Amino acid sequence: MREKVPNAWITRIAFLVLFASIIFVSKPTTAGDDAAVLTPNSGPVPASLFCLNILFHPLTKVPWPAVPFAGWRLSHTNWADLEPQKDNWYFTLLDRYADWADQHHAEILMPLAYTPTWASSVPDAKTDVEANAPPGLSGPPQNMEDWKNFVRTIATRYKGRIHVFEIWNEPNRPQSWVGDVDTMITMTQQAREILKEIDPHNIVVAPAPEQERGAPWLEEFLRKGGARYVDVIAYHFYVGQKPPETMVPLIQKVRGLMAQYHTGERPLWNTEAGWLGPNPLPAGEAAGYVARAYILNWAGGVNRFYWYAWEAHNFTEVQLTEKDNTALTPAGVAYRTVEQWMIGSVLNRCVNSSDGFWVCDLSRNGSESHIVWNPGGDRTFTLPQNWNASRIIDLQAHESPVSGNSISVGAQPVLLQ
Repeated sequence: MREKVPNAWITRIAFLVLFASIIFVSKPTTAGDDAAVLTPNSGPVPASLFCLNILFHPLTKVPWPAVPFAGWRLSHTNWADLEPQKDNWYFTLLDRYADWADQHHAEILMPLAYTPTWASSVPDAKTDVEANAPPGLSGPPQNMEDWKNFVRTIATRYKGRIHVFEIWNEPNRPQSWVGDVDTMITMTQQAREILKEIDPHNIVVAPAPEQERGAPWLEEFLRKGGARYVDVIAYHFYVGQKPPETMVPLIQKVRGLMAQYHTGERPLWNTEAGWLGPNPLPAGEAAGYVARAYILNWAGGVNRFYWYAWEAHNFTEVQLTEKDNTALTPAGVAYRTVEQWMIGSVLNRCVNSSDGFWVCDLSRNGSESHIVWNPGGDRTFTLPQNWNASRIIDLQAHESPVSGNSISVGAQPVLLQ
């Protein structure tokens, strides 16, 4: 983010002013010459930060999750699932999801995506988002009236039960979208008009590109005015097999684009992210990834984070549940624990110092606490005297007294009170 621009001091100053105006701030602090500070949204951390992608596969028994969460992003209810043939609708599964949401007071995030083969302008387009990979799903609709009819049908049937709608999924990937940005903006505008007409309280979430490679797609979407038709900017902050700290510069880049195109006032949601791959991480490392990801997303200016995925076991490196989809893994316990630390607290700042430690300062009802970790592994951390810390809580919710003026801290965050 610190590109050199020879003989262009005005450009440099404008760049610095831009980033001073957004939520993420990186600057020298008293924590060390090379320290960086994340200053998040003011106010207490809301429960809505903690959301999940829940697959709820129709052929798999998955009970309701054993951790608190505010809402979930749906799977298996794409346009191609709901209208497999023109005017032939399948609502059984989505009806069941809506019933569960009512029963558990959980908010649904409904993706509106994936053109059925019969409606696709590119019926042979490859896809990797559905079982058996039916062709055509990544193609734009051949007739936009079919798209508008789909949006209107869903919004009307589930009025008052589903009111958060995400337009498409990962449109920067050719397996998800082979159309251009202009077509996606048109579809977003059309969807917004219908959704707001049916219920003015409906929330329209922007198409969510993914990884570093998705930034150019978002830049074009914002530059061409796509944000005019959405209430929320969305992104999938996947970072491959890299640690959670590498989410921070990607969040910074996205927030920079939002500020550049005058959309910095919109909420930013991470509607899908986790760690995908064939080799599960060791239990302790996985627990640390979950906690650090949620802490750093909020600290960087993300308002909601939908973890991918609650009961995923295939090709995922961090699993929240055991194979029975019920018992929590250490990572699942960490999800619950970091919720308890954060919800209702004000995260004043997170400092990353030159010695590798991250320190995040919390306040709640006049009391202060501190989250500390070091991605590099176990290190000796000297406790500031003014903390007056008397107890330490780990990610498995185990408490122990603080003895002396230093502790050993590693990649799993701990809470000091």
